[in-house]
Amino acid sequence: MISIIRLKSQEKKERICDFILSHIDELQERIKGKGQLLYLSKRAKHEDASLFVHTVDPNVLGDFIVEHLNKIEHITGIWVINMIKPVFYPLPKDTKNMKRFSITLQVFTKNLKDVYQNIATSTLPDGLKLAYIAYTFHLFGDCIQFSILADNEDELNKYLTEEVNKIPGVLNTTINLVEMTKPLVSYDEWKQYSSNHGIVPSWDEELMIKQFQE
Repeated sequence: MISIIRLKSQEKKERICDFILSHIDELQERIKGKGQLLYLSKRAKHEDASLFVHTVDPNVLGDFIVEHLNKIEHITGIWVINMIKPVFYPLPKDTKNMKRFSITLQVFTKNLKDVYQNIATSTLPDGLKLAYIAYTFHLFGDCIQFSILADNEDELNKYLTEEVNKIPGVLNTTINLVEMTKPLVSYDEWKQYSSNHGIVPSWDEELMIKQFQE
């Protein structure tokens, strides 16, 4: 399963990112053969960093957090969000001029499947690219998270207001600008890892790895 580990700091989340990037080999070694670090990202206006990790066993994730991540200086809180039934989408080769956003939906429970499928199969307006979608169930009501790359934030807001918010069952939409993303694994490294563990994911592996490539 892919999990998003949010590491919170009272201030200067950059120090968490700097530590992870400077100790990436050491951290990966701690879960070698049991898990794979995927990406690191930062949300604007939030004092946290998000570490995307795949593990073959939830106990591995738990041990990694309490034996290693919790020892990073300046961390004051840890929040884990599991990506359930993720779908990854092809992106343009050049996305350097596009902004990345993560969107969380609060959804009426009986409409979960319809909302998920509606967004997963939708055709977005020009200038918007769907990157991924997954169930998360990380808060009561907050059940679906997806990411969009946008040429223009106004176009994204228009799409969410005129399309997403009008899907039956959608109760609330929360938007976060992702100000930094950093890949932590290559496609070849992922294939070696997945092959060693017989992992046959339901998502497109190559599209997943390309999500945050520079």
